[in-house]
Amino acid sequence: MGRPVVALLDPHNPYAASLARVALTHFDLGVICLWSDEDRWRRAETSERMRPVRPVAHYRYVPGQVAALTRTLMRRHDVVAVLPPHESVVLDAAVLAESLDVAWCDPQIVRRFRDKGSLKQALRSVAGGPRVNASVVVRDLVDVRRAQAEGSFVRFVLKPNDGMNNNRIGFFGPDSTDDEIRRHLALCERGPTLMEEFLDGQEFCVNGQVGVDGRVTVHAVYRTRHVAANGRPQLAARFDLVSSTDPDFDLTASYARCVVAATGLTRSPFHMELMVDASGPCLIEVAARHGGVGMAYDIADAHGGALDAFVVALAAYLGQPAPRAQKPDWSAYDSRGLRIVCAINERSSRIGSVSGVAQAEALPEFLRWVSRPTLGALVTPTVDLPSSPWILTLAGDSPDRLEAAEATARSLIRFNRRPVDSFQVGLRAHTVTMRAARRVSLLPAVTRSRVTSGSAVH
Repeated sequence: MGRPVVALLDPHNPYAASLARVALTHFDLGVICLWSDEDRWRRAETSERMRPVRPVAHYRYVPGQVAALTRTLMRRHDVVAVLPPHESVVLDAAVLAESLDVAWCDPQIVRRFRDKGSLKQALRSVAGGPRVNASVVVRDLVDVRRAQAEGSFVRFVLKPNDGMNNNRIGFFGPDSTDDEIRRHLALCERGPTLMEEFLDGQEFCVNGQVGVDGRVTVHAVYRTRHVAANGRPQLAARFDLVSSTDPDFDLTASYARCVVAATGLTRSPFHMELMVDASGPCLIEVAARHGGVGMAYDIADAHGGALDAFVVALAAYLGQPAPRAQKPDWSAYDSRGLRIVCAINERSSRIGSVSGVAQAEALPEFLRWVSRPTLGALVTPTVDLPSSPWILTLAGDSPDRLEAAEATARSLIRFNRRPVDSFQVGLRAHTVTMRAARRVSLLPAVTRSRVTSGSAVH
């Protein structure tokens, strides 16, 4: 049967490439790729991101029916782990892992992580469990108005019950009209919608890992800064690493450990968003995967290279120790700040020229691109993280330097300031003229990190 392998589901983002690299170099395992998207599957053999790990094989699967591959994979490969590199494949990965008898967690527990209403209800049923805000699954305006009448939803949020990436989130209050609510429910029409009590306070992100023994370890905490733009009252504009000496660190980390332990999750990375208001911490949502916008890469930088989130995660998926010690270095973590900066775009356009990229990369505080502005790309008004036209990470030894670097980067990076280069846009792809293509080559993907830069928005 040959060399043992790990299976990666829809490995089209940088996190997948990082997991594949770790499997190959740290655990001496091969990689097979499973694709749900036909176009990406057809391009898989020429994927620059995955080429260095030389995948053993590529397979196509239907979302929700991944277990149908079980017999084929068991006949052809010695699969020792199934890895979910992003949110949309978490459940399929758990189901396939169970069917291959390499389960990293009970799929019924993982299923709740893709069903926000069910997860919060389960947490509310835990005696002495963590604080959880009011929430209910709704399907139409009648459900919404009925829930309001019960008194727990003076101000409330509507979002897809299986959503991700802060996508399709609506904010409502006592004056919201029937038409406003109906319009938003229509945006979530693929499935049920979660109605949640609105939380007003400071938002945080907590990232960490659950070990083989069920122990919950926090690796990093971020403070989220929101702005109002494009009709959205709360758009994430930046994420700041919170020092372990900051009182908010212990407050949020302790709450996160309590929540994750109560879910029953094991052998998995986790990413949590929570709000701290006058009553203390309260869960917004939690995911059984690494934090997006490059946060998984930040862990290595924050801890001075002593901790690699991908090595820790793969060891847990495999149910074995990491090949070398992986311990947080809190003195390194507290020695400098990290800031993830998210661009806010206000109008739709096709990027014909980009200025300021090289100058932003030359800033002493520049660490890496999370997503880099791309010639020919269509940008739209920013309403969530995926619609941010660019995201980068800064590192500095003082808040003042990070503040100045952020302001400089935002002022430098501009689209279409010069005459727009000609390009053709087809139904499936666009072609940029040679003159524009030459300019792309003058904008190298500079990074001062040990990891590969690219788009890591989940």
